[in-house]
Amino acid sequence: METTMFTLGVLSIILAALVAIVVYGIVTVLKLKTETNEIWRQLHENQRDVHLHYDRKFEDMQRDVNMIEQTLRNSMNSGFDATERLVRREDADVRSYIDSRIDKLVDVYFDTQKTKKQILKD
Repeated sequence: METTMFTLGVLSIILAALVAIVVYGIVTVLKLKTETNEIWRQLHENQRDVHLHYDRKFEDMQRDVNMIEQTLRNSMNSGFDATERLVRREDADVRSYIDSRIDKLVDVYFDTQKTKKQILKD
């Protein structure tokens, strides 16, 4: 009977140790599961924050690009207007110059014709 009691005592101690190890393992697994869930939650928050940050940066960059394009269009249009005014002015100046040259040529022609007539008369 003593051997049976001894065996039952040893088995109960082993069983208690196994129960303690199983409980410790379950607690550790639950703790790791909680930590893993927290890490996943933080990863998702970080991913969302990164996407929001880059979306804002992209919108800011797009707004800057649109503003630069508008500025370039405005400066090109004003440059074209200035060039057109300059061409018109130069065109008018060239026409005026050509007209004055033609007038001088006509005057010289008529002066030479008068001179020829006078020479022929004399």
